[in-house]
Amino acid sequence: MSQENVEIFRRAQEAYNEGDWDAALAAMDPNVVFDSTRAGPDGEIYRGYEGAKRFWRMLRDVFGSLRNEPEEIIDNGDRLFTRIRQRSTGRASGAVTEDVIYQIITIDKGKAIRVEFFRDRAEALEAAGLSEKDAHADS
Repeated sequence: MSQENVEIFRRAQEAYNEGDWDAALAAMDPNVVFDSTRAGPDGEIYRGYEGAKRFWRMLRDVFGSLRNEPEEIIDNGDRLFTRIRQRSTGRASGAVTEDVIYQIITIDKGKAIRVEFFRDRAEALEAAGLSEKDAHADS
């Protein structure tokens, strides 16, 4: 199941980057929860497909363009720890920025049921049930 979870995430991330939100949502449960309270520009919780679309629209409104590039993925059973390099262009300023964010994706029955965003690596690892030692063991 490990590789299957990683592939679910990769397909959804690629679809998101291509602007194909319907394909990205196909990898998610209809009741998916997006929790941006620890790292989102607005610190909100979004629920369901409509919530996910609201979250993505908010990001596009802030950043104009945003591309997420996975740099590290660790499968821990039903949770994936991911380190994402975000490249964006500010909608208002036109400034090009690059940032790192961590996501924990909880998967149940082949669908993402929860996506949590973190700024702090240690906090994200803990939320995934991992330690820095576990992360280095997978490197």
